[in-house]
Amino acid sequence: MERPNRLDVYYGSELVGTLHDTSPIAFEYAASWLEREQRMTVAAIPLQPGRNDSAAVQAFFENLLPEGELRHYLARQRKASTLFSLLLAVAGDTAGVFVIVPGGQHPEPATYEATTWEAMAAALGKKSASAIDLQGGDARLSLAGAHDKASISIFEDGLPRLPKGTSPSTHVLKPNIKHLAKVWHSAANETVVMQAAAHCGLPTAEVFYEPHTESCVVRRFDRLVRPDGTLARLVQYDLCQLSETVSERKYEKEGGPGLATCAELIRRYSTQPAVDLRHFVGWIFFNLYTGNNDSHAKNLSIHNLPGKGVTLTPFYDLMCTRLYPGLSQEFAFEIGGEYKPAAMTSAHVAALARQLGMRPQFLAQQAADLARRMPHAMDQAVKDIRPVLSHSARVLVARLLQFVLSTTKKLATRLAG
Repeated sequence: MERPNRLDVYYGSELVGTLHDTSPIAFEYAASWLEREQRMTVAAIPLQPGRNDSAAVQAFFENLLPEGELRHYLARQRKASTLFSLLLAVAGDTAGVFVIVPGGQHPEPATYEATTWEAMAAALGKKSASAIDLQGGDARLSLAGAHDKASISIFEDGLPRLPKGTSPSTHVLKPNIKHLAKVWHSAANETVVMQAAAHCGLPTAEVFYEPHTESCVVRRFDRLVRPDGTLARLVQYDLCQLSETVSERKYEKEGGPGLATCAELIRRYSTQPAVDLRHFVGWIFFNLYTGNNDSHAKNLSIHNLPGKGVTLTPFYDLMCTRLYPGLSQEFAFEIGGEYKPAAMTSAHVAALARQLGMRPQFLAQQAADLARRMPHAMDQAVKDIRPVLSHSARVLVARLLQFVLSTTKKLATRLAG
């Protein structure tokens, strides 16, 4: 079968445009899309006729794919070394609303394969990147990020299913990280930190810990169940896509968006900027208190909820990374010119406030309020998960609790001056 040299991008049953196998890849809006009554751009790609190979095109499509070692694994497995080839191989059902299919094809009806947690646990124990392999070698489902993960679906009966082809999923399965020897029980870590964020009042993706697979299972917020039980896809872009930044430059030190740029993007796109900026500030301090030094711009997204407008998505990928030796001790963003949390003071918070166009007193108050909520939030999150954990995972969670409470107390004191 001849290899396609173009990919068609669909919004439901509507053709949005075509991606061409050029170097760099080029995207071209369909004439019918440009004539559409309700005109909508794809991320930051301007609505104009003709082929476009700008940074906005590269950033949108490249950020749909897994990163780092996982991308290299897929490249070897699927014999796909270029961006176009990887999109052709795996990027059917991706984050957000669009479906990508080989040129001339159309999205197929959704189909799912029944499975069990036990069966997935057995598969996960076999290979280093086995979560990606759960869907099978011909699946076209792509999840961004460097963490090994899989798309699954859980409907009203509560049983897990594997989406086939480009079928939309409802959840993301994130098993323990395997490729970093000193990182242990990352799934329990992430589940606790995510649930603590929710207990703190931050909008956070729903998660639960699945003990058979030892995974953090995350409910997707870019999917919506229709009254007839089928799934709708929602428009969603991360802040790297909106700032025309490819994933290899997602960290501020590598030229990625800083906190001021993130705030500017929230102001530009959100229909409730005051609310979202307050949540954004809470997210910054929560990551500092919980030792999440991997909180880069790809971990912030904007989506369009029917009837609610354009807002920040619930927060996701929250985990304490400082707990593990060998991982960076620097924060992903500079705070008033400082990257090391241990060196941050109230002066740095005041400088950050000026960068964000906010009052220093507002940021100081947000930091203090969150610090007061952290002990109860962490205690509750640990209490909820502990019964289903193995002994070693309980040891990890106990250390996590102690670390976060100690870090919060010390840092909050310094940030208050």
